[in-house]
Amino acid sequence: MNNDKKSLNAYLDEIGRAKLLSDDEERQLADRIQGGDSRAIDRLTSANLTYVVTLARQYEGRGLAIEDLVSEGNIGMLRAAGKFNGAQGKRFVTFAAPYIREAMEQAIEQQAGLYRVPRNVTDTKLEKKRSRALSIDEPVGGSHELSLGHVLPNQNSSVPDERLENEALIFELRSLIERLEPRDRQVVRAIYGLDGEPKTMMQVAAAFDLKRERVRQIRDKAIRAICKMTKNSDLKDYLKS
Repeated sequence: MNNDKKSLNAYLDEIGRAKLLSDDEERQLADRIQGGDSRAIDRLTSANLTYVVTLARQYEGRGLAIEDLVSEGNIGMLRAAGKFNGAQGKRFVTFAAPYIREAMEQAIEQQAGLYRVPRNVTDTKLEKKRSRALSIDEPVGGSHELSLGHVLPNQNSSVPDERLENEALIFELRSLIERLEPRDRQVVRAIYGLDGEPKTMMQVAAAFDLKRERVRQIRDKAIRAICKMTKNSDLKDYLKS
């Protein structure tokens, strides 16, 4: 295991001890933040550091080390924390996701060495040459493996609210199921696709050598337990859908 991976694993072990916040706790922290309480910002962001790592993994292989992505994402999350309004009814990670993504994408773009034409520059021959249209497959940043297509955002497709909501729900679900019994945890992970594609109860039954009805009982028991752990109505609806 290389030093970078050891460092990341140590960081994950450290932040993994933070307790997930309830809806009420997030709203209370948001109120304190609006009142200028810096400790409330620390509490809110510390409880969601693992979410930044989750998003950072989606940007691996685009020219920036995972540690740098996490660092930039944490800065984006801090920016979001200062603007978070608990009265809007959104979970913090849903609100913060665009800020975190933007911070990572900007860092990737800067790391790749993309050239932007200054708005106040006269259109000289030199600037015309430097600002020529580039192929989306053209290498950037001195790397033959990294192209514009890897770092430029798709202007025709935004990150929809539904996707952000689902990311936040899955993030919270992953944390909560760690409190379940091992078999219940495995069944929930399989049914909701936390380790890959979601599986049907029939597929789960075959994988664990159980009857389909038994899988349904385990799932329902787990859902009841999770619903007692959270006040997030969106997560409850997601589990029962």
